[in-house]
Amino acid sequence: MTEHRRTLYTNTNFLHERHVALPVGQLTPSTEYAEVNTVLAHFTERLEAVRPDGTDDFMLSTGGDAIADDLAAVLSFALNATFTPIRGKADRLISQPTGSHHHPRPADILPHTFGANLMVRDDDITDLQDFMSALLALNRVAYEAAMRAIRRIVTASERVADDPTLAYTDYVAALESLSAGFNVATPTWDRLDPRKRRILDPALSGLSAGDAERVRAAILGSERAGIKNRYVEFVLDHIRPAFYREEATGLNRPAQRASLRHLVAKAYDARSKSLHELRELSIGTWLLVGGAQTVTPPGESLMLTLEGLNTVARHVVRTYVQRAPTDKDTEYQWRENLPNVIQVQLAPELYLGSGDAMHSTTAATRAGEFLAHTIEVLSGRSDFKIDMRPALTRIEQLLVTERSSSVREPMLAVYLLWHSLLRPEFHQPAPETTIEAATDELQRPGLYSFAVAVLLDLEPLWDVDDWCELAEQRYEDLHSRRPVEFPARFDSALWLRLCEVLQVEGAQSAARAALSRAVECSPGNQELVSLERDMEAGTAITLDVRTFLIDPLPQNDERSEEDNVAGDANSQNGVV
Repeated sequence: MTEHRRTLYTNTNFLHERHVALPVGQLTPSTEYAEVNTVLAHFTERLEAVRPDGTDDFMLSTGGDAIADDLAAVLSFALNATFTPIRGKADRLISQPTGSHHHPRPADILPHTFGANLMVRDDDITDLQDFMSALLALNRVAYEAAMRAIRRIVTASERVADDPTLAYTDYVAALESLSAGFNVATPTWDRLDPRKRRILDPALSGLSAGDAERVRAAILGSERAGIKNRYVEFVLDHIRPAFYREEATGLNRPAQRASLRHLVAKAYDARSKSLHELRELSIGTWLLVGGAQTVTPPGESLMLTLEGLNTVARHVVRTYVQRAPTDKDTEYQWRENLPNVIQVQLAPELYLGSGDAMHSTTAATRAGEFLAHTIEVLSGRSDFKIDMRPALTRIEQLLVTERSSSVREPMLAVYLLWHSLLRPEFHQPAPETTIEAATDELQRPGLYSFAVAVLLDLEPLWDVDDWCELAEQRYEDLHSRRPVEFPARFDSALWLRLCEVLQVEGAQSAARAALSRAVECSPGNQELVSLERDMEAGTAITLDVRTFLIDPLPQNDERSEEDNVAGDANSQNGVV
């Protein structure tokens, strides 16, 4: 448990409140009243001290900054005010309305949110406490969805003067994010966009009544699945009666119930035009509208102003928080989602030799990592830092029952390369059976067969069709969502080998295409680009696939001391 304190800068005055209790701590307002005031936020961070495996956790605190940022966002949202831990930001946002239409301030567009000296009443504090308690009680998935929307709404409000169109888009995006998964009722034909009905009705009139009804049902079904329709229906479903009653008291041109569907849909259209056409909101929708919630710009139909969209967004999120589930999410992994924690991929050298890292679902990934490491060793840029024998023992165990070639081949390739490249004292106690299986199964054309052959400088007995089919299969695999993880240099080497084979066959055009794909597998590789230029110019090219793949350090008397050390280390680590 860690206690944190942060100063928040705000445009609110808490009158005579000395302390404001919150579900996560408390606020201590400043006794001075200025355009920008301060409150001291006290909050407690609680982390589990013991990990699920019974060991003590090393992390005592995440620092508290991310919590302070979220607390400021929730306070800003719930009170429709400004709270920020950054003084410069507060100075930029908070002011009295200026009335300027050349350089408007945020208070000119959202006067309640950014105007100075906003008084917080007792019922505002009660509402804040209730809202925070309801928010914290949510199921974790619902809580995170609500927080994403709250952050986006607060960000949108802060952008209203700098980029009104982007702010408008952000408000819509916040509500759209909450509508994901919302169960939408099938719309009726009279609710379909009139522009679509004007196109469809004449065409449907020529059909029989039954056919026309089936077509209408299909069209309405597709509309129901549409993102815009789901967003509109979600917003309307989350408008409570209070929106038209006590919450509308004192508002200028509040949205009427009859026009709200049109207003919400038009807001979505404005968002789409901004994203897809870079269309800007007309100035009449956000500036000098006198705090109106709705406006009819010249040449346009009724629409929500930024103030009106701000009101709708805050109301809908509050309704979402009221209705969202509060059951406990027992599957949620807290440690994987802590703020200020960055998850990084460990270097393969730290786990590649472990038996626990090698199993059927990871065999291809481990083989790709081993091949990349092997290239570095054979080039002289590194030495064997990994003791693979625990992983090799695991491979021997898995091969007893594993029948899938997509799992066996990567494991057999690792096993065979290790025993071919390292001296006998680093071998397994009885590797003969597994090596025999590897020698047999890695004869047929395959990605791992090619990798073993090129690294061991062997010549597979495959014909040109075998090479073409293997290269094309790999090309198609690379276009899939989850291709086999293989070092990119191997992909280029495969196309280089095919280019070499095709040249021998006299298929120069196909050879040039293969070389082109070799370049595209290793973008920016100067050696390949140079070969491609020579081939295009008609110059005969000589290919050494293994040398390209390994890219060894220069072997001359001028090698650096570090290079010599690397070579000595390889010898000491058993590389043949």
